[in-house]
Amino acid sequence: MSVEVAAALRFGIEPKGITAVRRAFKVVSDQGIFALKESRQKEADILFIHAAKEHLYGQGLKNLDRYILDAEERPYVEIEGRFFVMSPWVESREASYSSTADVTAAAAQLAELHQRARGFEPPSVSARILWGSWPDLWKERLGLLEKYRRMAEEEASSSPFARRFLRYIDRYQEQGREALELLYNTDYEQVCSRYREAGSLCHHDYSERNVLFTPEGGIHLVDFDYCICDLPIHDLVNFLRRVAKFTEYDEDIVCLALSAYLERNPLPLGELQLFIPLWLWPQKFWEVAHQYYGETRTRPRKKYADRLRRRCRTRKQERQLLEQVIKTFKLD
Repeated sequence: MSVEVAAALRFGIEPKGITAVRRAFKVVSDQGIFALKESRQKEADILFIHAAKEHLYGQGLKNLDRYILDAEERPYVEIEGRFFVMSPWVESREASYSSTADVTAAAAQLAELHQRARGFEPPSVSARILWGSWPDLWKERLGLLEKYRRMAEEEASSSPFARRFLRYIDRYQEQGREALELLYNTDYEQVCSRYREAGSLCHHDYSERNVLFTPEGGIHLVDFDYCICDLPIHDLVNFLRRVAKFTEYDEDIVCLALSAYLERNPLPLGELQLFIPLWLWPQKFWEVAHQYYGETRTRPRKKYADRLRRRCRTRKQERQLLEQVIKTFKLD
């Protein structure tokens, strides 16, 4: 018996067929069709994700991948130290963030998610509760970038990644310091206090593959594995970064997406102004530098070098887009 069959049976599902589809398994049974996935999360994280989805579902957001429970009412099964989760299968296609129609619909859906998240009382998983964390986190990461500079200087003669990193590190560090200074001059602390009281959730991986369009034209949200408690603007900026990437930094489409979001979930000016430091913060540069110097490398070195090259070449476009958003939405 395969581990996938064993996991399905533990959920009370008797599979007639199991097919690998992307990062999951499509399980066909007399009880219906289900998605089975091995989770890379720890037990506490799975319970956090489950609590988040149950809150959203209870608040009326039914179009998400709600977990199937096992006989003991747990949202996972554990087999030989491996965790598996299961949810109903939904026939669908992935969103296209180069499509204006998909982008505006996804933006409106994200706004609804944030509205339905109000009142969420999170389980105590400190790594997922980020209200108020940005200043300390950004300062820590600026310090790590300096550490990575020293590591790059030691290997610059033999590493294309190191040479490109050293070429750009000064300007990205300066951009990070600018973002941090701007953050200190916003209503960040007051906004965080409000959300600590009211409750909030970020999907935190609102990518094309996790925003699914059904044949009927609806949206189904999946993969809340990285969900966190943080400000809605965090999710919104990450989403708009993806839209910018897939539309070659088309200012009109990005502004249209932001308008679609704000129409459904208006944000006070003081909260919306957090867009500026968050967009400026060099997250993508930090991510690839940290993956290369701060984590165990899982890809060939050339892959990291290519990724760094792509991220550095859009810096000017990102700044121009930010200026357009500031002008269009009167954020200055």
